[in-house]
Amino acid sequence: MKKLALIGGGSVRTYYFVESLVKFHEELGIGSLYIMDNDAEKLRIFGGMGKYLVNKADSKLEVVLTEDFTEAVTNADYVVTTLRVGQDEARCKDERIALDMGLIGQETTGAGGYSYATRTIPTILEYMRIIKEKSNNATVFNFTNPSGLVTQAIVDAGYNNVVGICDNATGIKIDLSNALKINASEMVVGVYGLNHLSWANSVDIGGVDVLPRLMANEDFIQGFHQFDYFDRDLIRHLGEIPNGYLYYFYHRERALKNLLASPMSRGESIKAINDKMMAELRKVDLDTEMERAIEIYHHYMHEREGSYMSIELGSDHKHFAPPDADKLGIRELLGNRPFNEVYEGYAGVVFNYIDSVNHNKGIDLAVSVANRGAVEGLADDDVVEVTCTIDKDGAHPMVFRNLPESNMLLVHTIKRYEKLTVEAVKHKSKELAVEALTIHPLVGSYSLAKELVDKYCEVNKPFTGEWK
Repeated sequence: MKKLALIGGGSVRTYYFVESLVKFHEELGIGSLYIMDNDAEKLRIFGGMGKYLVNKADSKLEVVLTEDFTEAVTNADYVVTTLRVGQDEARCKDERIALDMGLIGQETTGAGGYSYATRTIPTILEYMRIIKEKSNNATVFNFTNPSGLVTQAIVDAGYNNVVGICDNATGIKIDLSNALKINASEMVVGVYGLNHLSWANSVDIGGVDVLPRLMANEDFIQGFHQFDYFDRDLIRHLGEIPNGYLYYFYHRERALKNLLASPMSRGESIKAINDKMMAELRKVDLDTEMERAIEIYHHYMHEREGSYMSIELGSDHKHFAPPDADKLGIRELLGNRPFNEVYEGYAGVVFNYIDSVNHNKGIDLAVSVANRGAVEGLADDDVVEVTCTIDKDGAHPMVFRNLPESNMLLVHTIKRYEKLTVEAVKHKSKELAVEALTIHPLVGSYSLAKELVDKYCEVNKPFTGEWK
């Protein structure tokens, strides 16, 4: 049986990860789970919840909680990284600094994502060095945000054992399977672009691409969940399904107006929820009242998840009824085949990947990998988020050609920003960092970029040291 290490296991998401692993660990061949975090209190609480789930299920899965990274990854076959260097406090500063300058403050996209990356990349590269030395040639699943940029830094450092994962890209397929009432495994959704900057340009069912017919159907245009963020005229024009994070680019002024009107940023809102959760959990005796702790946890996670994108979209945002699959008029959908359970959240991407490698299943997943010719016009070592077929030899990206020029212009710009940011971190160079933010569409100004870099260098000094 194999060993999996979950790094950053003091996260609130650890509960869901372990909940899924308990169901599937035997068929995945995973016998031990090491949950690591350097925050002892959060490890005790959230890692302890995970351990409780395993014991409650009478599972044979071995669970070890540790603050020692080397212990966690020694002889590991799989490593999942979910780091938050600086925790919620740093995220709040990332977002607030940008907002105070009249710029979008979001933890992965734009200025906030840049700051997050500068703290994270040095830590993740040191971790990769130890993984290479101590693990069993482990496959590393990087869920650490900004996922695509951090994965780019890992690839640029010479590591080829990393897969960038995000439940946002795979969410398009899950939402489609729900909307169309068919099993997700019965369709292949072609996703191309970068993490949090991607589009789906095909939906293959039984060898037929049904996306053109879906995009010609007004009920689908109005009701499909993934379109909730966007002006429907834009959706009709694109003819593709945009990732929800493109809202910040396509409706920048709307997002910024709503963010500035809110008394709290998204990060500040999340921190307030997490702080209340932790205050209540500290009062609970985890040895005798774990069910009570889990009840508290679910209450606050429901509040947290229910508020997703609510600030950016504004209070007057309208939601439309979901499309009626029976009325879409697509022959391939007839029969309303049941929607089967798929592995949940980011854990699902990890477990489906492992399952497909172990059993050569050929599952398709949207993940971030080195381009290697998948998307024309990008370099082989550019990390892209694309649909890949996963078999015993790993990820094989779909090939994407003749892509919309405007979409690719945005991809090229953000990829240039990512590569400059990686180099800026490597050399602790303010000059490269300013260039990176100057070309980013959500900053787009040398003077603003220079001010941002100075402010982020100052607040991140405890994590990054002095930049020149």
